Amino acid sequence: MVEAFVFINTDIGSEDEILDMLSKMPEVKEAMIVYGPYDLVARIATDTTEDLRKIVSDKIRKIPKIRSTTTLIIAKSVIK
Repeated sequence: MVEAFVFINTDIGSEDEILDMLSKMPEVKEAMIVYGPYDLVARIATDTTEDLRKIVSDKIRKIPKIRSTTTLIIAKSVIK
């Protein structure tokens, strides 16, 4: 399992619309609107790094009104 956080910048006022689109993708495990340098953060999970690349490049980045993304692959996590 490969997991990553995707930080997303959007057109002004489109955050709710994009959050709704992200919530319909099975690879998106969590998504939230945030305040700061990014507009949304999504946690995605895929079987392989190639699948991760495809979901970010072919699905998320092609959503209209997304201006840019930054992806951080999770190396290790602790759940409490």
